[in-house]
Amino acid sequence: MYTCIAIDDEFSALELLRDYIAEEPDIKLLKSYTNPLVALSDITKRLKPVDIIFLDIQMPEMNGLELAKLIKHQTKKLVFTTAHANYAINSYELNADDFLLKPISFLKFSQTVKKLFVNPEKLVQKDISEYILVRSAAQRNQFIKIKVADIIAVEAQERSTRITAEKETIFSNSGLSEILALLETTRGFSQIHRSFVIAENRIKILERSHVVLNNNLKIPIGRMFSDFYNKMTKKNYSPL
Repeated sequence: MYTCIAIDDEFSALELLRDYIAEEPDIKLLKSYTNPLVALSDITKRLKPVDIIFLDIQMPEMNGLELAKLIKHQTKKLVFTTAHANYAINSYELNADDFLLKPISFLKFSQTVKKLFVNPEKLVQKDISEYILVRSAAQRNQFIKIKVADIIAVEAQERSTRITAEKETIFSNSGLSEILALLETTRGFSQIHRSFVIAENRIKILERSHVVLNNNLKIPIGRMFSDFYNKMTKKNYSPL
C-alpha cells in the first residue's frame, strides 16, 4: 500500500484528488491540506517519507515550488498539480516525478500513478467512475467535478461552455476543445458540429443532417463532421 499526501488551496480540486485516490486500491491518503504552511509544519515533523506528495503550485502564502524545496526529502515521488502549463519547466527543475495539468481526468491520474510505481495489474483504469474537472463560469478559480457517464452534450456558447448532464446543467469557462480533450481519454464522445460534442450512447434518433438525444435535444451535424453518420451506421448503432 502506497501512502500519499495532497496539498491544494482550492477545496474542489483537493476533493477531486481525494476521490481519485479513493478509486485506486493501492494508494492510501494520509492527509490533505489547503494551507501550505500547515502542510510544511506537519510534513517536516514526519519520521519517514511518504510515497507520493501531490502538490499544487499556485497557492497563497507559499507557492508549491517553494514548498517543494522544503519537503522534497520527505517523499519518494513528487507530482505537481496546476492549471498553468507554464509552470511545467520550473517543476522539472526541482526534479518532480510528474506534472498533472488541471482539469485532471481520472484516466490521466491513474496513468501517472502507474508510471510512478509500474503496477498495472492492480491499478486498473475505471472508465465508468471517471470524473473531469472544469472551470466554473460563475466563480473565478472554482472548479466543478462532473461524472463523465452523466454527460449528454457539451455546447460552446458565446461567453461560456454549456454542459448538459443527466441531472444538471453546468456552465464552464473551460473551452469546448479543452473539454473534448478530456473526454477523448474515454470512449463514446464525438464532435458533430463546431459548437457541439455529444455522448454517442445518448442518441435516440440519427439522421444525416442531425441527431436527437434521449433528452430530446436536437443537434445539427455540421458539414465538416458529415462522416459521423457513416461512422455510426457502420457500428450498427442501436439507440436507447
